[in-house]
Amino acid sequence: MKKDYLFPHQFKWIGWGLFIPFALLFFLAQPCFDGVEDDLISFPTLMIMVGELNVFHETSEARGLFATISREGMFDEICLVAMSLGLLFVSFARERNEDEYVEHLRLHSFAWAIKVNTVLFIIGTWFFFGGLYLWFILFWFLSLFLIYIAKFQWELRQMRKGASDEE
Repeated sequence: MKKDYLFPHQFKWIGWGLFIPFALLFFLAQPCFDGVEDDLISFPTLMIMVGELNVFHETSEARGLFATISREGMFDEICLVAMSLGLLFVSFARERNEDEYVEHLRLHSFAWAIKVNTVLFIIGTWFFFGGLYLWFILFWFLSLFLIYIAKFQWELRQMRKGASDEE
């Protein structure tokens, strides 16, 4: 059976090659680690925001929804996009021996990851507030991929271990 939604097997290594270094850069660059400034990489970008425009530009006192082009530090955003793409590549990379049972394991692992991630979301929404909630949402988004990868690899390892024990 052809699985059109899967990337070639090599994407697993490309994904880890994107995720690991950019995750390290992202977390080591945070202010709590006295890391690099977000302005390390900056360029004009579309900025969409709600609230007072004078938070970013002192010349305006307008309120509401705004979209403007502004030069912003994009280091964090580039790291987050690279981490997300890396985890996507790892999650949807084809296994060397992709068969119907591996597809079943994928579906089972994905459903399990969605359930666990929903419970995490509910718990986090009840207990985290302010800036900590923003960090939680960031972790929560990436955790769907991480939980899926961990569960799928665990199930795959258990399947292969069971097959080698039968021989």
